[in-house]
Amino acid sequence: MVYAGESNMKRIWLEAGGKSPHIIFGDCQDLEAAAKGAAMGIGYNQGEVCVAGSRLLVDEAVYDEFMPLLQKHIQTWQPGHPLDPESRAGAIVDEVQVRTILDYISTGQEEGARLSSGGQRVMEDTGGFYIEPTLFEGVSNTMTIAREEIFGPVVSVIRFSHEDEAIRIANDTHYGLAAGLWTDNLKRAHRVAGKIRAGTVYVNGYLGGDMSVPFGGFKQSGNGRDKSLYAFDKFIEIKSTIMYLQ
Repeated sequence: MVYAGESNMKRIWLEAGGKSPHIIFGDCQDLEAAAKGAAMGIGYNQGEVCVAGSRLLVDEAVYDEFMPLLQKHIQTWQPGHPLDPESRAGAIVDEVQVRTILDYISTGQEEGARLSSGGQRVMEDTGGFYIEPTLFEGVSNTMTIAREEIFGPVVSVIRFSHEDEAIRIANDTHYGLAAGLWTDNLKRAHRVAGKIRAGTVYVNGYLGGDMSVPFGGFKQSGNGRDKSLYAFDKFIEIKSTIMYLQ
């Protein structure tokens, strides 16, 4: 945007990342599916995903039941050789990003979050850049690992006690690209999805989309929309012709 302003004011559309909240409500009956979805939301593509569900908000009413399920499913995203058909996750993009992710993990511990699992570089003997899926508990939304986009397999778990608190935490971010929520209450699903400031909200699932569905963010996650008919707005100029008939 700066460069555009310094040149010819060309129109710029940006997708600038996110710190997406993924909310598990206490009325979700299928916590197994929710845990599997939450693990996939941070494990897919090693967490190097702009919409990764990196802030996991869990209702304290189901916290103790949910967390062992999450621990089980997050282990299925251990990195492996990319040519091994059993591998679900691969290498981080480069060594610079590995160091960045490990620095965030260290910062999380220094700021008082509890490293519940993962947090280590693995398979170094291969020469590749692999990091275990990493789970932090006892996270406050003011911590660095809850504020900044890590772009790696690191999820911060934050407790909440009621719906309004979950919405407040979800929106307490500079970003607004995506969000997710799990509930068996359809009215709650519509209500919460409407109140979360994010361009895409997933309900009882995470990730996915279609070329007919617009994609883009609120706030510092960018502007404009990709995909769907709304994307045509990027490439057209609206013109008005006003005629005064004599």
